[in-house]
Amino acid sequence: MKERKGFFKTLVIVSVMIVFGFLILILNLTTPEVKNSISAKNSVKTAKESEVAKTSSPVKIKGQLKANDTSAKANDASTKQIVIEGTLKRGDSLYSSLTRKGVSPEEIYRLKKALSSVISITSLPANSKYRLIHNEQGKFVKFIYNPNPIDTYVVSSSESGKLRAYRKKPASKIVKVEGKIEDSLYNAILKVKESPEVAVSLAKIFAWQIDFNTDPRKGDVFKLIIEKEEQNGFSRPVRILAAQYKGKLTGEHTAIFFKDSSGHTDYYTPEGKSLRKAFLRAPLKYYKYISSPFSYHRLHPILRIWRPHLGIDYAAPIGTPVIAIADGVVTIVSYSHDCGRYIKIKHLNGYDSVYAHLHRFARGIRRGVRVRQGQVIGYVGSSGLSTGPHLYFAISKNGKRINFLKMKMPSASSINPKYLSEFRKRKKEYLSYLEGERDLLSYMGGNKRGS
Repeated sequence: MKERKGFFKTLVIVSVMIVFGFLILILNLTTPEVKNSISAKNSVKTAKESEVAKTSSPVKIKGQLKANDTSAKANDASTKQIVIEGTLKRGDSLYSSLTRKGVSPEEIYRLKKALSSVISITSLPANSKYRLIHNEQGKFVKFIYNPNPIDTYVVSSSESGKLRAYRKKPASKIVKVEGKIEDSLYNAILKVKESPEVAVSLAKIFAWQIDFNTDPRKGDVFKLIIEKEEQNGFSRPVRILAAQYKGKLTGEHTAIFFKDSSGHTDYYTPEGKSLRKAFLRAPLKYYKYISSPFSYHRLHPILRIWRPHLGIDYAAPIGTPVIAIADGVVTIVSYSHDCGRYIKIKHLNGYDSVYAHLHRFARGIRRGVRVRQGQVIGYVGSSGLSTGPHLYFAISKNGKRINFLKMKMPSASSINPKYLSEFRKRKKEYLSYLEGERDLLSYMGGNKRGS
């Protein structure tokens, strides 16, 4: 009996020890996870406390951050632009091109209205380029139009929102050009890397002194002062300011460009006399032949009677431009049975000229209009009593008809005496530069004489 009680007692003790040992083992195995869990909980708590610390920072820092963000956005808005670029195709209008780009008709109308104040927009050249600039909100900023690489027209907006257009003035420079004739003036100008326009201009300046089709000889030399415009890497001649031509057949000729205070411009000899003659040699640049000269006794081809023909008939195709032989004022634009459509112009010193049998008058030609020498006033026709297309031309002085082909051409007006001192100063500058007595830099220092 005692042995049995001792056995049970031992069994209970052993069982308690086993259970206790098992509990200790389980506790040791789970301790790292508990530690990790506690550590994680502490980390979350620390993060939350950090967030609380951040959100509980002083208000002025929060306000400063917002202010900085707003400033950044404002800077972005001022630098970001919406640019619409385009090139006009043949037959395009500004309206059709901008419409294809999605620009509203209202904005196009405002642009055209502003632009038309500085340039004709009825027929814009093909390959013209433009840039329309809006800000980030789509509000108009600027419109830039380039009909060619040099001319730039800008439309900008005022504070009131009204659009204003202006021409961006190109840079101006003055160059000296020297050359020698080998075969023709045209090729000589190209050889010194100048444009054909310079050759045409030089020929016009000396048109009354030199026939550049027949007079130039190999070895003839020329010197020019040319005013040019430059922009976007391109340049073009504006005008010849002074010219010298020394030829074996022609002798020496000098031309000085001068614009007086009244706005009148011309080319003069160093003495101040106009290089132009008062009248051109013919009222047509191109004609076939003179079909009927000046005569006091001619058989009329239609009426078949003998009567005076106190003018000259120039045979030319219908539509050939007719030009004024001199500056003057149009006194008659009319139609008669004999002359058909005709024009009469009054010139200085009692001269009058008549142009008859015209097909039509040039645009803008009407009574009272002032015309320039060489200006197109009408076109050859066969109106009135005429057997075919030709121009009847007549000139008179103080009411008496003159044979134009035998007429001694008077020179155009010399410089007005009140501008002579200014002209002499200008002449001295130009000639000293042409002869190399004055360098280009000193010449350009405020003496841009082309304007």
